Amino acid sequence: MKASQRDKSLRSPLEVTESIEKRAFELFRFIGYALLILSLFDYIAIIFPPRLTDTNWEFQATGLIVDHVWALLLGLAFVFLYGQASVIINNRQLSILKFLSWGSLVLGIFYLILVPLEINNSLTIYRGINNQFMTQQSQQQVQVQKIKEKVNLSKSNDELNKLAKALKAEKESDNDQSSKDLKTKISQQIETVANNSVNIANINKNQQVNNLIKESLRIGLGSLISGVCLIGLWNMTRWTHIS
Repeated sequence: MKASQRDKSLRSPLEVTESIEKRAFELFRFIGYALLILSLFDYIAIIFPPRLTDTNWEFQATGLIVDHVWALLLGLAFVFLYGQASVIINNRQLSILKFLSWGSLVLGIFYLILVPLEINNSLTIYRGINNQFMTQQSQQQVQVQKIKEKVNLSKSNDELNKLAKALKAEKESDNDQSSKDLKTKISQQIETVANNSVNIANINKNQQVNNLIKESLRIGLGSLISGVCLIGLWNMTRWTHIS
């Protein structure tokens, strides 16, 4: 047992030769190509089937495209990683690198185009949220008005008590309470419920708008940074354009 431990301790350290270094960089490029292929699958899954007339789909698709850019950038960086001082790249490899370099420029421009598209979609979604809120309020006002008219048309306390129970009013009236007082009470309760509903709708609207602003800023800045990085990668790999 002690002899085997002594043999292990006497082993000389491994020297990283040029051959090992070459294989290490080949591993990086292998992983890079794998990431690029996986990124292609992700983009296809995001874009197809396209629904270009659906603003919500465009907004969500833009967000997913930005979220998946890290694999694309990392894959391209690995593919162009050459650490040796003197490396001979054959014509086939150089053609692939040249294609990927120009592809980086095209994708960079594409990501920059996503910025105004995302802003336009955000504004459209905001208008949709606002219009939905206004429509709900308008419908609610019509319903409240109809209920008030029904209350005013009621002629007896029994009818008003049944209506109050159907509307889930706080409590029914006493027998000696006048119809006018009961109508006033029910109308006040209707106004209270309507105001509470408006407040809840306002809270929900503000929450949706805040979430929209946060997501819009995240996607917009992500698209801008991604476009700049891809165009920068194209500029740094212009050495592939020599032939």
